[in-house]
Amino acid sequence: MKRLFASVLALSSLTLLSACGDDDEKTPTPDGGTTATTQDVTANITGDTTWKAGTTYTLKNYVFVEQGTLTIEPGTTILGDQGSALVITREAKLNAVGTAQKPIVFTSSQAAGARAAGDWGGVVLLGKARINVAGGENTVEGFFATSGDVKTKYGGTDDTHDCGKLKYARIEFAGYELAEDNELNGLTTGACGTATDIDYVQVHKGADDGVEMFGGTAGLKHILISQPDDDGLDYDLGWRGKVQFLVVQQNATVGNRGIEASGNKNDNAAQPHSAPEIWNATFIGSGRAAGTTPAQEGLVFNTGAGGILRNVIVASFADKAIDVDGTASAALWNAATPELSVQGTLFWTNKGDTVSIPNAPNPKKDAAGTVTDPDVSKFVEAEKVLAAGLNNKVADPQLTAALNLDAPDFTPAAGSPALNPDNAATPGAGFDTSARFVGAVGPSNWLTGWTAFPKN
Repeated sequence: MKRLFASVLALSSLTLLSACGDDDEKTPTPDGGTTATTQDVTANITGDTTWKAGTTYTLKNYVFVEQGTLTIEPGTTILGDQGSALVITREAKLNAVGTAQKPIVFTSSQAAGARAAGDWGGVVLLGKARINVAGGENTVEGFFATSGDVKTKYGGTDDTHDCGKLKYARIEFAGYELAEDNELNGLTTGACGTATDIDYVQVHKGADDGVEMFGGTAGLKHILISQPDDDGLDYDLGWRGKVQFLVVQQNATVGNRGIEASGNKNDNAAQPHSAPEIWNATFIGSGRAAGTTPAQEGLVFNTGAGGILRNVIVASFADKAIDVDGTASAALWNAATPELSVQGTLFWTNKGDTVSIPNAPNPKKDAAGTVTDPDVSKFVEAEKVLAAGLNNKVADPQLTAALNLDAPDFTPAAGSPALNPDNAATPGAGFDTSARFVGAVGPSNWLTGWTAFPKN
């Protein structure tokens, strides 16, 4: 489910030079002290700026960090009004590093109990790494392209570019649709490079995708995407990051895909291919009945997108477990050196199936709607994905409370096949090689203490 704002803020109104508005209020206390400060943020940031713990900052509109580094101290709360977002441009950096005890919280400015997905636009990081579009540069989704405006541009040639740090942070009730296929998400990155550090981040109840990666090479680690309105992790335009310890939990009302992987929809052969390497991930559907709306699918790869997935759980999706959609993505699986591969994965009760996984034919239709090819990709998921040698299985991972929306627990029970190292490969270079288990959570629960699951 996506919501459309009644009006769009003109970007030209965001060219003020100061970082914050004039509203800086402190409430007196009986002993002569003051309570926490509140401060409205109305203007763009053009130099090094620090947002202090103890002050609650409210984004009143699109706020662009044009130059310098925005530092956000542990425990700081940032509220977003409708029509607002925080955008770190290519010439700036974010340094938002919380702690497990004091996470940084980005959330709706509406009162608790009245908050909803799509209340504000979320966090956007833009960089200078490669993307697979003509000219190597693009305008990030969620904004209308404006001639001469570089604040919303991303892309370049520096695959090591540093968009900054975002650690121990929660992003809640964000994301919205500006126009069809032009949306902001909870967390949006465009062309961020390998020096970018995104770790211990939760995106909760976003109106579009939880996290979307537009090209680049930035990695993700210890990521929880809970109850997005659309897809959990969406990536396209040549994203090649490394991911480890990722949880996606959908809900029965609006959740769509655990992963939607795309290449370049205008050119399926565009290089570089979207092909991240993902270790230790858990994708949980809602457990609702198959055939209901919207369709709910685990892993979808289309338009020439790939991905190397290892030690993964895909469970409780109402419809497809995995869909290799179209000839371009199927070719990446069938290549001599595959750029699309799934190994060491446990599938369970997808479309209610406890024996196999459902096939996902991709029919081709003519202009009149007549099916001219019942399966253009010729990719039989049940055969290909469960083939000998891949160590993929249909087995109950025995997760403690993965379907619970109020207090989920993705830890496998004692004796779970997810904890059997024979079912898991040893993670490769650049990953935590001690994670010899299937799924995002092993014997210890890295989600404890800093995550939250508010309904509204």
